[in-house]
Amino acid sequence: MKLATLMVLTPDLTEARRFYETILGFEVVSESADLLVLDHEGAAFHVFRCEADAPVVRHGRDAATVAVFAVASIDDAMASLRAKGVEFLHRTPGANRFGRYAAFKAPGGNVHEIFEPDADA
Repeated sequence: MKLATLMVLTPDLTEARRFYETILGFEVVSESADLLVLDHEGAAFHVFRCEADAPVVRHGRDAATVAVFAVASIDDAMASLRAKGVEFLHRTPGANRFGRYAAFKAPGGNVHEIFEPDADA
């Protein structure tokens, strides 16, 4: 089995397009009334329209699915995203045996993370 598609559901595709294209830098390769298809190196990345925001969860404590985007420098990525108005759940990056990470809010109540792998992991 292999991951085929990363799928995000959100009620506002206009806001999703602004966020994923302008803020995160993904190219929209196709669009319809209920779907954005984004260019991504790897699995397909689709953003579908849904009816309501995701339920509020305690990130890292409640079960959830999280899209994690690799970055070369988490400090630089956090600074750049904050400058564009992205709200982080972590004031400073967290760390585990794999590297450093920080969660941020995305449209529709979704939460994603950026991740800087540990060079030694």
